[in-house]
Amino acid sequence: MKRKEPILIKPTDPRVPAIQKMIFDLDNYQAGLYPPESNHLEPVDKLVFPEYYFIAAWKGLDLMGIASFRRMPGSYVEIKRLYVPRQNRGMGLAIKLMRVLEEKALQEGFSEARLETGIHQKEALGLYQKLGYEKTRPFGAYRKDPLSVFMRKKLF
Repeated sequence: MKRKEPILIKPTDPRVPAIQKMIFDLDNYQAGLYPPESNHLEPVDKLVFPEYYFIAAWKGLDLMGIASFRRMPGSYVEIKRLYVPRQNRGMGLAIKLMRVLEEKALQEGFSEARLETGIHQKEALGLYQKLGYEKTRPFGAYRKDPLSVFMRKKLF
């Protein structure tokens, strides 16, 4: 009987080739939904900076999903690059990735998580609402954009 391999979520270097490919696929997906001025994509070379915390979900050697946050001045983190490819959905993996990010942010003393997502990403919007995120105004360097949804959640 073949043993079921667990999914491990751990900090990972985003320069790993499989992650770079996943980010490329995510960028292409979002480029098909929004014009460049409405896409706020963090490049891989930026995701390795100290203000970022990057995690990946692995099942053996298979990359299942990614997520990160950026430590912002003040008391919040910004969720960036949450992505679970369609073939890996339905297992609650995005929820698990978000919970790992939120727990890490709390451990580091942050009291809030914020994010920006697009109006056409209905699954993402539903996920964030399910996790307790509420709509808010643009924050940081963001400006009002009819294609963007800004959300926040108090971390406890």
